[in-house]
Amino acid sequence: MISQEYQTFLVLSQTLSYTKTAQQLFISQPAVTQQIQRLENSLNLKLVIYKRPNLTLTTAGKQLAAFLTRAHAQAIKVLSNLQNDNQKREISFGITRSLGEVIGKKMISIMLDKADFTTIKCLAGNTASILSQIDNGTIDFGIVEGNFEKHNFSYHIIRNEPFVPIVSATHPLARKQRVTWNELLSYPLIIREEGSGSREILTSLAQKENISLTDFSQLLTISEPTLLRLLVKDGAGVSFLYRILVENDLKKGVLKQLPLQRGVVEHELYFVYAKESFFASDYEKWFHSLEQLNN
Repeated sequence: MISQEYQTFLVLSQTLSYTKTAQQLFISQPAVTQQIQRLENSLNLKLVIYKRPNLTLTTAGKQLAAFLTRAHAQAIKVLSNLQNDNQKREISFGITRSLGEVIGKKMISIMLDKADFTTIKCLAGNTASILSQIDNGTIDFGIVEGNFEKHNFSYHIIRNEPFVPIVSATHPLARKQRVTWNELLSYPLIIREEGSGSREILTSLAQKENISLTDFSQLLTISEPTLLRLLVKDGAGVSFLYRILVENDLKKGVLKQLPLQRGVVEHELYFVYAKESFFASDYEKWFHSLEQLNN
């Protein structure tokens, strides 16, 4: 396990307060200060900057805190497995709401068929929240879309999926042979919330056309993909979604993919876990099983 100085620094990185850290660790505030100073001296690194009343972490401090958080979470999991003689195995993963219905279902079916977990937890969220939970060790891995700081994680690409503009089959734009971005602006845009990978991709796509999302006549922000699709079906506006999520509705003729100029891109869907994870070989097995089902 990590030394007392590292443990103290980990708590300090979370509280950003010498006083609160001392209270949590049941030691004096001077003792906290001394331990942090010893750690900085031993590493020859400046980890914290304290200018009353504010304490901040340096870049090195943030990187060390992130590493310690991951290491601590993994250590707890390893010990739990050993103490239970690997009989009560648990696994938890996060998946973006956009991908939950299709890929989440497949991931759980793989776990049920090929493993002996006594507890399986699947948490839905947006890309930002899932990556944060991987960082702090709340979940084991995540299935996400959108852009992220790839050098901070280990990841594999599950597949490339078209990200397409869609409307109800009864929408005025559905009858057009060609649609421009400027024509879209006259209609409400139904979009995911901040932090969603889908929203980030759409924002980037629009910017390439010198368009801001605020240029649309109306913005409707919906955090639940199922409700978003229902609103599009009802003709409430235009949206952009992964084609895998609307394939059945497109085949039935309920929804229509717009023939938008430069409006279709393929984007990667990712299997992500903590960098240098002790359980990397296990996660890679899960990824390859999922990859086979999705290609």
